[in-house]
Amino acid sequence: MMSGENSRFNRRTFLGAAALSAAVASSDAAPAPKVNRVIATEESFGIPEIAGATQALMSSPKRTEEPGLVALAAGFGPQQSRQWQGEALDLGAGRIAAMDAAGVDTQILLLGAPGVQIFDAVQGSELAALANDRIATLQNREPYRFAALTSIAPQDPGRAALEIERGVRGLGLKGVLINSHTRGEYLDAPKFRPIFEAAQALDTPIYIHPRDPSPEMLAPYQAHSLVGPIWGFAAETGLHALRLIMAGVFDDFPRLRIVLGHLGEGLPFFIDRVDIRYARDGSPGRRVLKRKPSDYLRSNFELTTSGMNYPPSVRQAIEVMGAERIMFAADWPYEDAVAATRQFNGVKLTDEERRLILHANAERCFRLQPA
Repeated sequence: MMSGENSRFNRRTFLGAAALSAAVASSDAAPAPKVNRVIATEESFGIPEIAGATQALMSSPKRTEEPGLVALAAGFGPQQSRQWQGEALDLGAGRIAAMDAAGVDTQILLLGAPGVQIFDAVQGSELAALANDRIATLQNREPYRFAALTSIAPQDPGRAALEIERGVRGLGLKGVLINSHTRGEYLDAPKFRPIFEAAQALDTPIYIHPRDPSPEMLAPYQAHSLVGPIWGFAAETGLHALRLIMAGVFDDFPRLRIVLGHLGEGLPFFIDRVDIRYARDGSPGRRVLKRKPSDYLRSNFELTTSGMNYPPSVRQAIEVMGAERIMFAADWPYEDAVAATRQFNGVKLTDEERRLILHANAERCFRLQPA
């Protein structure tokens, strides 16, 4: 990168990080306090081809195959959906302006839910590859401002595994993105093992991002608009993560790393109860785990604060998981990034906790070049 670009990134780094710093040194003070880089780790993007294919699907008779997506769209309303879609598609000046306004130096980019998982295997795989090519170009052009995860279509697990290798090794992407269930199927099913094999072999994390509840669990969430982030997302994705634990996925893939947003989708709050009931309950045919469920949560999972920067909740997650397993996120464009950074800045943290959560953990987890 040319020196002029470096100067631009360095200036943005200081201005962005300073927005979250509690202390600003005067020009004659020495030495100036170290200012943290701010990495937001669950920030969505889209591409026009996937937006168009989604619209076409939802306008066709096949929309009945995705009842949760239909309910979700109805709950948000067309105006809100158009605004979010426009912001997600913006990979240029508008996005950078939103980052600067919130004090965010770097975004980890994820293909917004449900991504490619609503299409047939061929179309989904082709669209995933297109998204990966497109976002890798942005990452390589602005490597300090953006890093991105590899989108895959779990509908074809073998091809998905190959796309993980192409994305991570070939394109330099920083992990894998899966928008939770795929047409009601969860990753603990044996057919999806090639995905875990590829991720573990490459030592790259899988970010399991929420989407609407699966068709089998959808109905109770519809009556009061509970399908989306208000409750359905966490219930669905927390269930998904717990299924992976209880299925023994981490006994079979002990180095597999999973990232969950929204402070772990409720699991840190419930994990002691899960341990207790796991020891007492269960059918005779249930998989016997090598360790307690909480051990897998603490060793194989990392959490982000996306949409959950409420100070008491962040402190609870730190107490359960340790600060070394928590990463800051704003969840833009679906949440107000300025409000998210302001709220996070109100969390009582030590200097080391703040350093870890704002940037050091993300640099390690996603193998980012430190500032």
